[in-house]
Amino acid sequence: GTTRFCVDYRRLNQITTKDAFPLPRIDDIYDQLTKAAYFTKFDFKAGYFQVPLDKLDRPKTAFSTRDGHFQFKVLPQGLTNGPPTFQRIVNQILGPNRWKHVLAYIDDIIIYSQNFNEHLKHIEEVCLLLQEANFKLNVDKCEVARAEILFLGHLIKAGTIKPDPDNIRGLTETREPTSAEEAFRFVKAAEYYRKFIPKFSTIAAPLHKYSPATVQQQKNNKKLKFELSAEARTAFHQLKKILTTDLILDLPDDTLTFKLQTDASVDGIGAVLLQMTPNGDRPLAYMSKKLTRTQINWPTIEQECYAIVQAIEKWDKYLRGHEFILETDHEPLIHFANKEQLNKRCERWRLKLAEYRFKAKHIQGKKNNMADYLSRSPVEAAEEDIEERTQHTSTSTQTDLSFPTLDNSSISLIITTAVTRAQAKLQQQAMATQSITLMDEKGDELIP
Repeated sequence: GTTRFCVDYRRLNQITTKDAFPLPRIDDIYDQLTKAAYFTKFDFKAGYFQVPLDKLDRPKTAFSTRDGHFQFKVLPQGLTNGPPTFQRIVNQILGPNRWKHVLAYIDDIIIYSQNFNEHLKHIEEVCLLLQEANFKLNVDKCEVARAEILFLGHLIKAGTIKPDPDNIRGLTETREPTSAEEAFRFVKAAEYYRKFIPKFSTIAAPLHKYSPATVQQQKNNKKLKFELSAEARTAFHQLKKILTTDLILDLPDDTLTFKLQTDASVDGIGAVLLQMTPNGDRPLAYMSKKLTRTQINWPTIEQECYAIVQAIEKWDKYLRGHEFILETDHEPLIHFANKEQLNKRCERWRLKLAEYRFKAKHIQGKKNNMADYLSRSPVEAAEEDIEERTQHTSTSTQTDLSFPTLDNSSISLIITTAVTRAQAKLQQQAMATQSITLMDEKGDELIP
């Protein structure tokens, strides 16, 4: 992998005047894309690092290391105004072509056309605009002239939109219950969405037979292994199908609030992404992932936090730039961000979470049934944390950091991305932060 800066900008973000520049509505984007037959998706190469910072704002990004003090001259990750700033720049670059044959959602660009020859012309037009603005693309991640393409969590092809299979496999690939407790846990998870499932009581009746009548029976159900009856098996697969079809997995609506529910168990981690509608919480996607041997031995609070980080990274395109609700049944997590002393792994997670705007809420376990069920029936392969991968490397742990240079001389956009509240009132506030000029081997200035 590549070295990535992790700078704690929480205090800077707290006093930064929020940029209200809007992101495009996801449903409007899908409306445009369903009219096309060919698609091309562009991915920027270190997109934020291609945006120059105003010289007056650079000291605000300063950070200290054992080698001295440094500051960014380009837009770093972690600033609260990063997404709207980047969206504004890309909108200006694409100009009047937007909503005709090209759209951008923060750092993702998609070109769409009704026929192949037309599509080639549109690709050339967009490439010329990006070249004129001196913006570079990550060629390895670009997809060109596709009849089917994955964009913002949905597969788009010939006028149809389907959920990304990866967003629902956490539920679609779960095995049949092998105990009464597992059957009961599944039906309780599905029951949370009964408002969206016609005739839910009738469909779920065979599974409700496994509901424990007493506490002792509930304990016995954990040990009791059995095979589902034919009726219960039919109910299980029918409910699972309903929960993973367009009946329940509707397109996201940016006017509604996103909600993320997560959980961790000895078996794995689980999460469900929802939107809060007038009729209740409607699910958009599911995640279910196993834990490695090392992760199984982590403290509970770290497993729970890992579930949150994995879910947010998985659904970044939905959550970045929006304020959302995070619900967990592990109460110590609510105060996680305010802890003064954390190990390196947790500190890295805290900085990652600081890039997003959310309100964390504690809920009772009985209200977190789907995430709980997914965490106990994980289907996705375990993924090593970065520290686990580092432990397998026998080479030196010291890394040479390379700082990016930038010469976007053809762009007339110098972005003031961090305007503090104090500065908004006193435009001429003096900056006391001092910085060091970093030089490369050729003597060129990297950070002024």
